[in-house]
Amino acid sequence: MNEAYVLLNVSYKSQRDIVEKAMQISVVKAVKTVYGICDVLVVLESDDMQKIKDAIDNDLHGMDGITNLTSLIAVD
Repeated sequence: MNEAYVLLNVSYKSQRDIVEKAMQISVVKAVKTVYGICDVLVVLESDDMQKIKDAIDNDLHGMDGITNLTSLIAVD
């Protein structure tokens, strides 16, 4: 199983909308609001790494209100 973690910095006004939209992405397993350097943590999981990449590139990058996105792809 492939895993990726995406750290998002978001505008405060958009945070709730971004969390709700991220939870609708098929390969997203968890979305957490966090305190610290980042505002939102998105956990993605799939047997197909391309589905994870597509979710990051197409779904997350396309959301309004995200000011910075950092992707961490887990390796075995």
